[in-house]
Amino acid sequence: MAHRAIDIPLVRILLAALILAAVSFGGTLLYLALRSPRARTAPETAQQAPAPAAPRLLVPIDLTTIEMPNEAERLQQWGWKRFRPPRERWSAEDVDRFWIDPGQVGAEYLSETNRRLIQELLSEVP
Repeated sequence: MAHRAIDIPLVRILLAALILAAVSFGGTLLYLALRSPRARTAPETAQQAPAPAAPRLLVPIDLTTIEMPNEAERLQQWGWKRFRPPRERWSAEDVDRFWIDPGQVGAEYLSETNRRLIQELLSEVP
């Protein structure tokens, strides 16, 4: 009785590897999204010493002194960073910077605006 070699096309192997990688990645993201954040204890917060104020370090740095950021914590506790503080009221000058009359919105208005901006940029080129 002779044994036959099993011929598996390369496409099937690659497809199986791709599916396995996608399931692993999705499972990792799901785990990070659903797990509860770890509570900080007093000894953990005490370990974070402030950086020395001297311009040079007196002790050489090795791998045990480097602190790696906790990326999982950063992903769980993210927030929006505002470009500017919110305003209660806007001045006429502030509104004029961003206002486009709804009646003038269209290809003609945008074409003229773009042409003017390009001419201003090119006029500054020597």
